[in-house]
Amino acid sequence: MALLVCFEALEARNHPFEFSQKSFVAHSTIMVDKSGGENFTSVQAAIDSVPLNNNAWIHVSLHEKVQIAKERQFIYLEGEGSRDTVIQWGDAGDVSKSSTFSLFVDNFLAAHITFKNTYNAGSITWAPAAMVMRDKAMFCKSAFVGIQDTLSDYQGRHFFDTYYIEGAADFIWDAHLGGVLGYITIQGRADAAQTNGFVVKNCAIIGNGKSYLGRAYGPYSTVIFYQTNMSDVIVPEEVECDGPGASMSRRVNWMKKLDNNELSHYIDSSFVDGDGWREQQPSPSPFFTAVVLALWSLSKVSFSQVCSSQNQDSATIIVDQSGHGQYTTVQRAIDSVPAKNSVWTRILVKPGNYKEKVAIPEDKPCIVLEGNSASNTIIEWGDGGEVNESATFTLFAENFKARNIGFKNTYNEMTRRGDWSSIKPAPALQVTSDKVSFYRCAFISVQDTLADFRGRHYFESCYIEGAVDFIWGGGQSIYQGCKINASTDIRGGGLAGYITAQGRESTADTSGYVFSQGSVVGTGPVYLGRAYERYSRVVFYKTDLSNVVVPKGWDSWRYAGQEETITYAEYQCTGPGADMSKRVKWEKTLSGEELQRLTDVNTFINQDGWLQKQPF
Repeated sequence: MALLVCFEALEARNHPFEFSQKSFVAHSTIMVDKSGGENFTSVQAAIDSVPLNNNAWIHVSLHEKVQIAKERQFIYLEGEGSRDTVIQWGDAGDVSKSSTFSLFVDNFLAAHITFKNTYNAGSITWAPAAMVMRDKAMFCKSAFVGIQDTLSDYQGRHFFDTYYIEGAADFIWDAHLGGVLGYITIQGRADAAQTNGFVVKNCAIIGNGKSYLGRAYGPYSTVIFYQTNMSDVIVPEEVECDGPGASMSRRVNWMKKLDNNELSHYIDSSFVDGDGWREQQPSPSPFFTAVVLALWSLSKVSFSQVCSSQNQDSATIIVDQSGHGQYTTVQRAIDSVPAKNSVWTRILVKPGNYKEKVAIPEDKPCIVLEGNSASNTIIEWGDGGEVNESATFTLFAENFKARNIGFKNTYNEMTRRGDWSSIKPAPALQVTSDKVSFYRCAFISVQDTLADFRGRHYFESCYIEGAVDFIWGGGQSIYQGCKINASTDIRGGGLAGYITAQGRESTADTSGYVFSQGSVVGTGPVYLGRAYERYSRVVFYKTDLSNVVVPKGWDSWRYAGQEETITYAEYQCTGPGADMSKRVKWEKTLSGEELQRLTDVNTFINQDGWLQKQPF
């Protein structure tokens, strides 16, 4: 079985805060709750209540087998998170009738939902999780789970931004027949005049069995994999792909070579959005990035690598710009680590300013990256705009430790002070994996400095600098003794920035940020955080807060009026910024038990003792 995990499909979106800011007001909102507390107890009943020939956006919010007929367009179907909101059914055989979710309508948007067909627990046959038959459909942060014909991407222009797809046979397809195991796509372009095709951009392909990238269902079948990481499940025209499955040495000799113009045609947004239909759709709320769902998916399907005990059988690689080590760049040292590494490998980086963009792929765990100090051993790069692509240092591998290293994104350094419009998302670090620690490291940028996306992370005695949302994502992290520097004067005009934008999605989500025994300083006003998701959770504990902290302390942002689900708290903080007299009234007061559970390293992030298993 292969699995396609996408950070973006076709086009990378900018940071969520850079999405279209057009105002979206639903004509009406319909609530679905199977417990009976809302308008309807089933999704289908809610869909059936939409007036025929509807022409105003209707928001269906979710807390069975579903079909949306062509007379009911302009529907926005929203769940509370793909882990918590699942539409599932078990039906198969007639592929046109067995789909769990069938869409026969134009102008449709779905967000934060999993579509699943459970039929193939025994015998395997056609059993789509979703069938999309019409034009202008968009799926955000959603998942599609099945075995055969999982996603029936039949006809029309469709945009999948943040998605996870699981299957084994022809599981992204536009065909009328099934197939045998081992094919990701089966695309059905029938003639040269047709404009259809599949473009898979900036994704990851993983799994537990061998698979072809695709097989032709039509004589002009068109599929392009662009800048996609392919694991070794791929059987030995991709462009700029990486990973063990991306080796081209044994590909079929008839695979096409596209020139730059042809490639640009397919990977540009105009391939599906030539008339700008996506801008006419409501922006998904809450705004989040593709990575969060993708990484949840990876956590469920990727191998869990066990590293050697402490320093047993450890290896050391030396990086030195002057040429006195094995390698002169950090990336080459990482590339030399064997795939599915299980031996703790120490990469010792000699002092220097290493101007390179670095990524550690998922299949290279058990690495310790060590410098001399964060002030004289620095990895820096200058890239910005597309938040999922621009990080100076990107970590996909679990079981990782770094110490005495500086990570810097210089993209916004030349921004004229006060010219906020020219500042773009530009992470210094993007971490998307579990069991990761940083000691005495520095992270420096302006916007989105530390993309703390997913997994359990420990930061000790680190320095983090930025202006807006500069610690953000859905990570489960403790920041122990860290110095937070809000450089918000770059915005000009006294505009306040935001330290955190944490993305906890539900009460079952264990993520959150805890700042313990550190300090907050800066050059301009800053909020402690704003809610990036409905259940956002941040705690400042025994932290020294300077007068840069705005009196309100927190911002509910897009969840004004829904603050009861947000967990923002401060305990035993000191300094002029710790004055609680003007704080927002909805700031939480945690019980002693809750506070202990969140601020204790062992109960919040280290239940299985992974920190002690890392090398000293």
